[in-house]
Amino acid sequence: MKILSLNQIKKIDQYCIDNEDISSIELMERAAKSCFYWIMNHFHTLHKVIVLAGNGKNGGDGLALARMLYQHGVNITVYILYISNHLSPEFVLNKNKIFKYGIELKKIKKGDPFPFLNRNSILIDAIFGIGLNRSINKYWKSFFHFINDKKFTSVISIDIPSGIFMEKNREDLEVIIKADYTLTFQVPKLPLFFPDYADYVGKWDLLNIGWKDEYTNNIPVKNFYLDKKCIQFIYKKRKKFSHKGNFGHGLLIGGHYGMIGSMVLSAKEFRIGIGKLSVYIPRCGYQIIQTIIPEAIVNTDLRDNFISNIPNDIPVNAIGIGMGMGKNPITAYALESFFLKKKKKKTPMVIDADAINILSDKLSILNFIPENTILTPHPKEFHRLYGPWKNDYQKLDNLKKLAKKHTFYLVLKGAHTVIATPNGDLYFNSTGNPGMSTAGSGDVLTGIITGLLAQGYSPKDSCLMGVYLHGLSGDLASIELNEESLIAGDLLNYIGKSYQEIKK
Repeated sequence: MKILSLNQIKKIDQYCIDNEDISSIELMERAAKSCFYWIMNHFHTLHKVIVLAGNGKNGGDGLALARMLYQHGVNITVYILYISNHLSPEFVLNKNKIFKYGIELKKIKKGDPFPFLNRNSILIDAIFGIGLNRSINKYWKSFFHFINDKKFTSVISIDIPSGIFMEKNREDLEVIIKADYTLTFQVPKLPLFFPDYADYVGKWDLLNIGWKDEYTNNIPVKNFYLDKKCIQFIYKKRKKFSHKGNFGHGLLIGGHYGMIGSMVLSAKEFRIGIGKLSVYIPRCGYQIIQTIIPEAIVNTDLRDNFISNIPNDIPVNAIGIGMGMGKNPITAYALESFFLKKKKKKTPMVIDADAINILSDKLSILNFIPENTILTPHPKEFHRLYGPWKNDYQKLDNLKKLAKKHTFYLVLKGAHTVIATPNGDLYFNSTGNPGMSTAGSGDVLTGIITGLLAQGYSPKDSCLMGVYLHGLSGDLASIELNEESLIAGDLLNYIGKSYQEIKK
């Protein structure tokens, strides 16, 4: 699914109006109706609803929604915030409709005392929407603080929480309405994926307002939302007479004394469908791997407790390296030597964990890593690898720069794990939950992506499918086990069910 810019969204709205012979007010009715149905499905008892409406298009959405809720018998109070002198035509039309139904409209202008608002209400934020691009004055900042301090039963923002800029960073984050739910229209908005805004966006849902696929098919974008439809297109169905040779041979390299569990979690991703798996570990892990994963072929280093030499002569289709490896100077030298020799062979590879940390200490080695290699850092590892960032926009820009410079695929792990491709595209994942914030979850992901690479999926498709299945496994596990009790090993048991889900 494409993530569109503000200008592209405006163009599609207009295209919809021009090609469906509907007015902008009718399109607004669609948007308001989708919000109405969402609210009625999620809140079975609505005693009191307060609508804060700006005097632009987002305010028009809010007024139309207020009218629909009032017609359904909900106790509605509407406040119009006259933040500017410009009144959008859609706002004026919906304001006139409100009057016809006899709904009381209360006005708030700059300098007015703040009204009494019953905190035992659902508050609907329809003040700014996606069009805001400049700061607001001191009075309205104070009013937003007043709203956030009230702690209403629930706060619902229409399209995007008021105060968020669509396409540039907002440093004064406290000047944003804190929503429990954000109801956004037709396509996700880029700020919804930013950790900086997590406390303001709350949970968000996509609401359909009737755009047709033809409206977006030919629009060029660089940002995408990774959904089930995309994964179904990538997935390769197995043939009846397949054998293990058809599904590749993978090699996982890592582990040191006390951290062999990382390799166990990665290697258990045999379940992703790989034909054959080898592991390379220090001697201390031999009995552990042989006992827990009898399907794996175990190769050991000469050293007992850490890796001192990494072979380049094991014939495999894909390599995953770094999990639990540690940063012993001898291991670091072995890894550097491995990468210096590796560029000639160009076996598809995933670099994770301590291998990334070792690279961060000697960035010149990046130039010897083959093109199309996959790196899977978490935010702190990416910080060490590239350097700091001021905000989420700059973080994404850094991610794209590194991917483009070295022709890498970068998988930045976290909520809505984001994948950067060498051509500058970003893919934000739609699966996963906070229960996956647990030690070893990244090791599982490396095993999944390596297994897909070994089966012949391209580096890009391995990243997309691997991240999606990893998150989906966590989602399915959380349904039965709940988020708080999830551990990385639980994800392993839901890979099969994740495959079943994408086949539906």
